[in-house]
Amino acid sequence: MLTLTIWRAAILLEAAIFYRGFRGNLLSKYPFFYTYIIGVLVSDTTFYVVYMLNHAAYVKWYWVSTTLVVILGYGIILEVFKHVLSAYPGVEKLARVTGLALFAAIFCFAISYSLWAPEAARVGTTGPDVRKDLWIFQATFQRDFWTVQAIFLFAIIGVVSYYRIPLGKNLKGMIVGYGLCLGVTLVTLALRSYIGLSFDAAWVFLQPFSFDVSLSIWAATLWAFHPNPAPNPAIRLEADYEIFAAKTRGTIGAMRTYLGKAARS
Repeated sequence: MLTLTIWRAAILLEAAIFYRGFRGNLLSKYPFFYTYIIGVLVSDTTFYVVYMLNHAAYVKWYWVSTTLVVILGYGIILEVFKHVLSAYPGVEKLARVTGLALFAAIFCFAISYSLWAPEAARVGTTGPDVRKDLWIFQATFQRDFWTVQAIFLFAIIGVVSYYRIPLGKNLKGMIVGYGLCLGVTLVTLALRSYIGLSFDAAWVFLQPFSFDVSLSIWAATLWAFHPNPAPNPAIRLEADYEIFAAKTRGTIGAMRTYLGKAARS
C-alpha cells in the first residue's frame, strides 16, 4: 500500500511539473529535461494502470520501461552542460561530445551483448536461469548508465564550485534533484548487490521515495523560469580549457612524431 501511495504521488508531481513547465513556457527553455519528465510521466501512468489490471504484464515489461527512462535521464546531463557552460563554448562542446561518446559506447556494447552473448542471456529464451541472467544484464546496463551520469553530474558540480560559476534557481534545482536521485539509486543498488534479497524490502521503498523527493525539489525550483545570472568575466574557465587543449595537441603531436620516427627506423 505504501509503495502504491509513493507511486501515485510521483505521477501527481510529474504532472504538476509538466503543467507548470507548459504554463511557464519552460518546455522550450529546457527541452531535454521536460522530455525526461514526459517520459517518466507516461511510463509511470501507463504501468500503474497495467500493474492494477495485469500484474504479469507489468513484470514482463517493467525492465523495458525503466531502461527507456534511464536513457532519457541522460538528457538532464546534457541540459545541465548546455546551460551551466553556455558562456564557455569550448568547455561545453568538450563536455557534450564526451558525454555523447560514452553514451554511444555503453549503448552499442549493450546492443552487441544482447545480439552476440551466449543463448542464456538473450531475450526471448525461457527458463529460470535465463531470466536470472537477463535480469543481471539489464541491471548492469542500467547501473553503468547511472554511474556515467553520476560521474558527469558530480564533475560539473566540481567545476561550478571551483570556478564559482553562478547558477539560477532552475539549474540548482535540476542538479540537486537529479544528484539526489542518482546518489540514492547507486547506493541502494550497491547495498542490494552486497546484502542480497533481504535488502529488497528497503530497496522497493528507498528508491521510489527518493525519486519523489527529487520530483518535489523540481516542482519547487522549476515552478517559474529563473535564468542563470550573467557570468563573471573574471572566471578563467575558457582560458584554462584553451591552455589544456593546446598542451594536449602538443603532446599528441609529439607522440605522432615519435611514432613516425620509430616506424621509419
